[in-house]
Amino acid sequence: MKAILNNKWMLPVILALMTLLTSALLMFSHEMTVDKIAAIKSENKLASLKKLLPANLIDNDLIADAIDIEEPVLLGHRHSEKLYLGKKNGQITVMGIPVTAQNGYSGDIDLLVGVLSNGQITAVEIINHKETPGLGDLIESRKSDWLLQFPNKSLNEPTTNQWLVKKDRGHFDQITAATITPRAVVGAIKKALLYHQTWLSANAEAFKP
Repeated sequence: MKAILNNKWMLPVILALMTLLTSALLMFSHEMTVDKIAAIKSENKLASLKKLLPANLIDNDLIADAIDIEEPVLLGHRHSEKLYLGKKNGQITVMGIPVTAQNGYSGDIDLLVGVLSNGQITAVEIINHKETPGLGDLIESRKSDWLLQFPNKSLNEPTTNQWLVKKDRGHFDQITAATITPRAVVGAIKKALLYHQTWLSANAEAFKP
């Protein structure tokens, strides 16, 4: 070992190999983590579809009929997402719209918003977030009933200008001591409704009974 260390060429080689090995391990760990996070998000999304898209309005395969969309401006997407189309007798009855609130307190908040063909919300589900436990994470349906104020709402009820939390003179309740998170979610849901309106205008034939 001493002889190796005394060799002016061997020590740099050993250090280089150790650096490469460390880098490889870090890259492998990152890839494993990314894949795991993606898998969890996918599982959460599929589970949420059952709550968002009423079974009595659907007779199609939601996964097979999903289409790829990427709306970085309106829906906050950072990459391609799936738009889920619920159909009955070949006509679209309800949509599961993915939207990302990029202005959460601790980062992105990924949501799925169920919207009927008449523009009313069926339900809202939080797919992924990094909000503060005990405060911002109360947006989750399993931790509070905060999301229950959105079903049956639309761009007309309340009015477009009232799609804000009450602290901002809007219609929706916020969470005590955590205004930034609900403010971001309310804004994202409104954007999902605007996207639905835009998509409906461009694809009106798909909604005809």
